[in-house]
Amino acid sequence: MDTCYGEKEQRTKRTKKNNDMKSINLKLYMAMTMIIATTTIEAQNIFLGGGFGGGTFGMNSVKDYNQTILKQLPFKPAIKENFPPYFFYKAEIIYCLPDNLSVAVNVTTTSTGSRLSLADYSGKYTLDNIQKGLFTGIKLLYATGLKMGYLNGLNLTMEGGAAFSKMNISEELNVGTESQNDKMDLNATGFYVQPGACYFLNLTKQFKVCANISYYYGIEKGYHLPNNRKQILYNQESGSPVKPQWDGIRLGITAYWNLRSTKK
Repeated sequence: MDTCYGEKEQRTKRTKKNNDMKSINLKLYMAMTMIIATTTIEAQNIFLGGGFGGGTFGMNSVKDYNQTILKQLPFKPAIKENFPPYFFYKAEIIYCLPDNLSVAVNVTTTSTGSRLSLADYSGKYTLDNIQKGLFTGIKLLYATGLKMGYLNGLNLTMEGGAAFSKMNISEELNVGTESQNDKMDLNATGFYVQPGACYFLNLTKQFKVCANISYYYGIEKGYHLPNNRKQILYNQESGSPVKPQWDGIRLGITAYWNLRSTKK
């Protein structure tokens, strides 16, 4: 029994020693990996960018939803706005990889909306539908000529990410001295891909601007109540869920600042 216990104790010590060595080796490996990664990132060009532009939005699903509402009303309001093109705003960070490749992460926001309206001597009716979109993406850039981080050039881009949409509907009816107000807030999520092209122009060693064009294609789910994803908004006429559908062309300009000086 004593011999067995002694052997067991020795095995326990050896196991503990091996585990300690593995733990030390793992920590050293993680430390070396972080140092190498940090050195690699610092050795590359890093650009911080901010920009704006304009976009067109398909919005076919919500346009059909408006038409269904028009058919159900006992009166016929006019469509004053019908999800027109509008501005978008973007923040982006670009990391230039070896050769002609770069990778970027970005956040973009935009909005659009519609209004149904009718007013005469007896009263007034308005229905506002405001759409807001927030998009987080990862983008790959391929320089067709010289390296983007050092010289001017045309880049082909492919972006993909997640889309977060909000729809705020506000309906107001005023007849004489009486009024009725109804509001509804809905959320939707989805994914998107956005191929495009951009052209970088150096203004100084650390400052450059970029003109870009792309096409947004989204795969969205239907709008639902904020606290209940199962409560989806449907178009009563078609039976289909009402979706954001931000599909369309994007044209924009972005300014970039290099965190460290570049060498030509």
